[in-house]
Amino acid sequence: MTAARRIRHAVFVDEQQVPADLEWDEYDQTCEHVLAEVDGIPLGTARIRRYKPGVFKVERVAVLKEARGQGIGLFIMAEIMRRLADQNVAKVVLNAQSQVEEFYLKLGFVSEGEHFMEAGIPHVHMSWQPSG
Repeated sequence: MTAARRIRHAVFVDEQQVPADLEWDEYDQTCEHVLAEVDGIPLGTARIRRYKPGVFKVERVAVLKEARGQGIGLFIMAEIMRRLADQNVAKVVLNAQSQVEEFYLKLGFVSEGEHFMEAGIPHVHMSWQPSG
């Protein structure tokens, strides 16, 4: 959790100016956290939260600035989607920052509704349903 917190702080609080009190919440204690390492160095993270029966929410997907463009975000999301598909999850949702909406579309997520502001950053709600 220490490495995940360090990455999230660098990306969301330092880089994107999200207030720290918005970044850390009560779900951090109960979510499953995913950490991506390259050569033992933590470079990316995300968390998975049970949202409602059969539905999970992916949150706080972050890759350190110096490690972007290397497929780390793709690796994190592919691992999350594999884990959830293996659990027969009906649906996965997330609130994507608008600037990375295309990334999630390429993974099979579908945009739902209008864009909205969250922590001062434009977002869009997206969902994905495992095939099978």
